[in-house]
Amino acid sequence: MAREPLYRKTEEEMLRRIRSGDWEIGRRLPNEFSLADEFGVSQGTMRRALITLEGMGLLTRKPGRGTIVAKATPAPDKTAGLLLTDLAGAPLQLTVMRATFSTAQASLGPSPAMRVAKLERILKRGSARFALEETLVSAALCPKLKETASPDFEALLTEHDIGFEQITATASAAVTTMGQSVALACDRYTALLCLTRTAYDAQGQAIAQQNLCIISEELRLSAS
Repeated sequence: MAREPLYRKTEEEMLRRIRSGDWEIGRRLPNEFSLADEFGVSQGTMRRALITLEGMGLLTRKPGRGTIVAKATPAPDKTAGLLLTDLAGAPLQLTVMRATFSTAQASLGPSPAMRVAKLERILKRGSARFALEETLVSAALCPKLKETASPDFEALLTEHDIGFEQITATASAAVTTMGQSVALACDRYTALLCLTRTAYDAQGQAIAQQNLCIISEELRLSAS
């Protein structure tokens, strides 16, 4: 039987402490180093757990204030939308650095595999590489995606005349693989926020999906 990953065990113990009230709302947590020592894990494992709980809305992390317990119960896994901002609360301004278009067979959310138009891009913030994007759209609706299209998912769909009924979003934490570290020109095991947005038509069929892996130290995620 496969062993449960350390980061998952750490997340579960942190969730238990929040739900039980051991970590009350408003409590300021120790820094990553101290928490890692307390839980007996690496700093990278602890950072991944903190990012995941922040994405769930259970923790807030602000410069000068540290990490604060924000809620006693977790937010839903799926929301109408998730808003990415910098630490000052300003919307992220991302531009395209490099793009590759192809077609493939892929599943969009729970939908069966279909032929999709696939756009993979490196996005930058200012002059620095900041995110990896993979956007998949049903080829029946859009056989070709513009490499210069807006990184904003809703704007990208509108630009390609793709109608949708709903967009859901989920967030998780990860650290860079070797390939991602090279693509983003960052250190190995850099913390990432992974955001998946899925668009559905009026029949509830998934028609498009965007996967973003973003360097997490300089951004904030909140419900929109």
